[in-house]
Amino acid sequence: MSFAPATGFLRTRRLLTLSPDSTGDGLYWRNGRIEAVGDAKSIRRHLAADTPEYDLEDLLITPGFVDSHTHFGQWALSRRQVHLAGCDRAEALRRVAAAPVEQGWIRGHGWDANNWDKPPHRGMLDAIASGPVWLDSLDVHAAWLNAAALSALGITRETADPAGGRVVRDAAGEPTGVLMERAVEMAAAGLPAPHPAGLLVAVKEAQREANRLGVTGIHDMGDRHSLAAFQQLDAAAELTLRVLFCPPVTMLPELAAAGARTGSGGPMLRTGGIKMFLDGSLGSQTAWMLEPYAGSTNRGMTLTSHDEARAAMHLAGDHGFAVAVHAIGDAAVRRALELIEELPHQALPHRIEHLQCVHPDDLDRAGRAGIVASMQPAHLLADIPLAERHWGERSRGAYVFRSLIRRGTVVAFGSDMPVATPDPRAGIFAALDRTALDGKPAGGWYPGEALDFAAALSGYTAGPAAAAGLAATSGRLAPGCDADFVAWDVDPLAERGSGEAFLAGRARLTVVGGRIAWSDLN
Repeated sequence: MSFAPATGFLRTRRLLTLSPDSTGDGLYWRNGRIEAVGDAKSIRRHLAADTPEYDLEDLLITPGFVDSHTHFGQWALSRRQVHLAGCDRAEALRRVAAAPVEQGWIRGHGWDANNWDKPPHRGMLDAIASGPVWLDSLDVHAAWLNAAALSALGITRETADPAGGRVVRDAAGEPTGVLMERAVEMAAAGLPAPHPAGLLVAVKEAQREANRLGVTGIHDMGDRHSLAAFQQLDAAAELTLRVLFCPPVTMLPELAAAGARTGSGGPMLRTGGIKMFLDGSLGSQTAWMLEPYAGSTNRGMTLTSHDEARAAMHLAGDHGFAVAVHAIGDAAVRRALELIEELPHQALPHRIEHLQCVHPDDLDRAGRAGIVASMQPAHLLADIPLAERHWGERSRGAYVFRSLIRRGTVVAFGSDMPVATPDPRAGIFAALDRTALDGKPAGGWYPGEALDFAAALSGYTAGPAAAAGLAATSGRLAPGCDADFVAWDVDPLAERGSGEAFLAGRARLTVVGGRIAWSDLN
């Protein structure tokens, strides 16, 4: 099957438009835009005889899925590195020992020591690799290095902890090889920059994989290297994902000088809000909490002080940028709400990235202020036991999708790739069933926060469209909207709220701007 350039007509019995005024079994698009939705026979009578026609009667057609929180360049590169997710300590070390060396380093991603028999230490890596090793944790808020890497990056017992970060040390004061939060950022500045040609190839391969999974767009929390790759692909008309790029706060001066503003750009690559951090993560116990973690005096870490964060947000606003603020713990979420509530509105709404644990007193605030909740349902698959262990009863305020939506909050779902799988089926499963992949806990974790299929789907379609300022032309299948859609081979039980059914399905066709981005149809 091949689609004529940006034009075509399809019929299906299962057309889910997410637009109450657009129903039927036929969809016609021309020049990359949807022209008509309705009765297939009636639409077909008005089309030219040579209009390409596609019979997808048994497939579920939905708007294209948008991943609202990615680290796409990092994910693209990590696909070529050693994968450590789900490994115990012994297996992680076995994989690292067999890993290839690139640019003089072994690089890897995904280790999670929460259930290991021993914490990670440089000596474990020294025993299997003489050259430098850098391994990002699953949540990318910690890194594990060997002695050669510490030496190459100039990290010694005299190295001071940066504000908002920590060089973990042993009883003798020597670095153990584990870096946390801002210490990761400090050390990473000394790593070899990705080779532009290699990154470009990796991004092209990764966007094809994203298209295969039914993803038509991303909101990327990237860096200047990934932006350069996106710009090159856009200039060559090779982007098959619509990209809203949310630059780090360190890029604000140069972007402002270049005339960029939130919402600027073209149909495939636009500028989003300025990304900044307030706290860490649940897995590393650095998410900033109002009360200590269970059985501890630790409240997590503030990565940016109140005054520093406030100044950065107002500077962004002065230059026409919205903000996208990382806040996971309930204290960080409250701080983010307080500071964003002071800001003027911009071309796109301000956002809180993750909004993972919310105090009950703060549930109304995001919706009332027009702040988008950018959340990642797939984190539930691994976070349920961690939240129970570290947050206890406060977990009833975690991943509160339904409570936020009920209060008028725009919710945009994403993956946080490479932290979690980029496969949106996992996110839909988590939003519907609220269990781990093994089905536990039975009946779902705080099941009152579970969504129905339409609401979960909206989190990947209408929600991201609103967050990107594109609600009028994206996120639904209606005349005048972009012809971005996916054909899913999935059991109808998914439409009735079975996350397991949707997880078992697959995307068969992904179309972006009316053009085929991926297909396995004959």
